[in-house]
Amino acid sequence: MGTNPANREPLRPGSSDTVTMKKLNFDFFDDSGQPRESRILMFYSFENEDRLPRSGILHYHLAEHRFVGPRHDRELTEAALAFLAKSGRLEEPVS
Repeated sequence: MGTNPANREPLRPGSSDTVTMKKLNFDFFDDSGQPRESRILMFYSFENEDRLPRSGILHYHLAEHRFVGPRHDRELTEAALAFLAKSGRLEEPVS
């Protein structure tokens, strides 16, 4: 299981409000049935400043070098990219 050590990443969900992500964690969903050569599915979870849990799934398309599906906050996807790079799942750094 993977964990992002940055426990206090800001999250800005489409508004000017800032939500703090605490206990931010990532893990892989490798048994999804999706081809691992082209896609990475991963779970994320965190608590907001009110200690309410939030979680979801991120879908990274390797050939397109981007997350696909519903739009996610930039800070969340940047932390996810750092986790992917650190875990060795990305062959080259993504800017």
